[in-house]
Amino acid sequence: MTDELTERARQLSAEAEHLYSVTRRRKEALRAAKDQALEVTGEATSPDGSVRATVDAGGMLISLVLGAKALRRDPADLATLVTTVAQQAAAGARAAVREVYEPLRAEGVVRGTPVLLPDPAPEAGPAKLSRGGVIEEEASYEERTITRRPRPR
Repeated sequence: MTDELTERARQLSAEAEHLYSVTRRRKEALRAAKDQALEVTGEATSPDGSVRATVDAGGMLISLVLGAKALRRDPADLATLVTTVAQQAAAGARAAVREVYEPLRAEGVVRGTPVLLPDPAPEAGPAKLSRGGVIEEEASYEERTITRRPRPR
């Protein structure tokens, strides 16, 4: 009977060691997937190239570039175009995040793609605007990142 108990204890110990190993490997894979997914960005450009949007893994807009052609559009048309391009960028980011998690889903580690909300960015001070209402940075005259326009006096 002692030999049977010893053998059973050995089997249980081996099983526990295997389960621990599997759990550790899955946890490491999940952490790596999360890190990789948080680095994902999505980018989209309008068909005419006048609007380019970049979003982070959670779909939050991190960059919007409006070319000279975009600035000549009717404001309502521009708003629609910006919204469309930003949504396309977000769809691209979601697809890339799904790709990262697909192997883990297939293995049963996760059930679906988690919602990724990156840590909030540090609070920035007020934007530095030039006379034309554009952020001063090293962008060409034809293509600058727009934040706001000054109000007419």
